[in-house]
Amino acid sequence: MSELKLDLLYLNRDEVIELGGEDMTLAVADMESLLALREQGDVRVPDKVSMNFGKTIAEEKTMGRINAMPGYVGGDYHMAGMKWVGSNPGNLAKGLPRASAITILNEPETKFPVAIMDGTVISNTRTGAIGGLAVKFLSKKNAKTLFIFGAGLIAEYMLEAAKVGCPTLSQIYVFDLVKERTESFAQRMTKRLGISVEAAEKAKSKECDIVVTATGAASPVVSFDDLGKGALYINFGGYECSYDTVSKADKRFVDNWRAVKHRNTAAIAKMVNEGVMDESAVNGELGAVITGAIPGRTSDEETIYFNCVGMGIEDVAIATRVYRKAMAEQKGTVLKYW
Repeated sequence: MSELKLDLLYLNRDEVIELGGEDMTLAVADMESLLALREQGDVRVPDKVSMNFGKTIAEEKTMGRINAMPGYVGGDYHMAGMKWVGSNPGNLAKGLPRASAITILNEPETKFPVAIMDGTVISNTRTGAIGGLAVKFLSKKNAKTLFIFGAGLIAEYMLEAAKVGCPTLSQIYVFDLVKERTESFAQRMTKRLGISVEAAEKAKSKECDIVVTATGAASPVVSFDDLGKGALYINFGGYECSYDTVSKADKRFVDNWRAVKHRNTAAIAKMVNEGVMDESAVNGELGAVITGAIPGRTSDEETIYFNCVGMGIEDVAIATRVYRKAMAEQKGTVLKYW
């Protein structure tokens, strides 16, 4: 019997970026296709395995975690894989990014791995892209203003995605507890997006069409009174908004309700798990809105809440596009596997 020979493609961070891993327009399109495939039942999303280095959510915020997020995406992607991501808040003091990730792709028929690549860029991009997709399908028609709480890395990706999801967006305001970081963020994002990004006080949020929280807050930074009528509020992090922000909203949507409920960090999950709100108050998932299975926004007067927890299949979808482009252009490093 001849010796079996198998290769594995390796892509580093720069190569992933060069091959479109950070292309937000393509990423938003990937996420739209992906959530539609999920709604149609053409994906596999096993439960995320989280290895926490603390015994409570509070300890996790200081000690960090490593998550394994496997999945399969059907349709034109037809690829299996896993996101292996570590997050350690203490990294920032060491001059390192808080999170780092590797994405592994496995060919669905043989189940053998075919690629391994930097997943940090992909993770950041897909996180922002889901927010941009929510903006596309849930914000009021011709929305022009956005207010974001938090001036961190994910906020950057979120704003880029919001511009893709809402081409009429013309003014962005940002608020962060650290004034210098806020001003630096505003200047940087103005150049990056080509539209005005200004540091602002919290009260400005009430005047905006879209409000986003992308913070590491462990307690609410937003209440319903911080939203104007007809606003879309996107809860990106954990427990960032008060219960009334959820209960007083006209509609409530999520990306993956089972995962949101299990994670139990966002207000909407806490409310249901504590019996404060009935599960039937959750209008549905974004994928169902995309496919037309359920209505999304039906009036500019509706105030809408959206929360996303993220799924490994999102990373697999973008990584598959990057991998196939690498193969077509013969980019990356071929490793002898077997």
